[in-house]
Amino acid sequence: MANIGNHTFIDGVGDIRLHEGVVRMDLLALSPTGRDKEGNPVPGFVDQLVMSPHAFLRMVSALGDTVKQMQDKGMLGSADDDKAKGKKN
Repeated sequence: MANIGNHTFIDGVGDIRLHEGVVRMDLLALSPTGRDKEGNPVPGFVDQLVMSPHAFLRMVSALGDTVKQMQDKGMLGSADDDKAKGKKN
């Protein structure tokens, strides 16, 4: 297994909640062993991001900027493209 320092690889985000003024976001990764009925890997809890609402809003803004850059480079379609194809957000 490669040592990637203090980096954490995730496959997605689970629950995001605001509790007592703190945003908590569960980070998920696909299980190497757990499978659903169809044999697909199931997501499992890896870690949790905990931040202030202000930090959360900065992160959302930065993510939006990154999505825009990826769309501009042709790496992603737009949300409108997904809607036209009938995909869920």
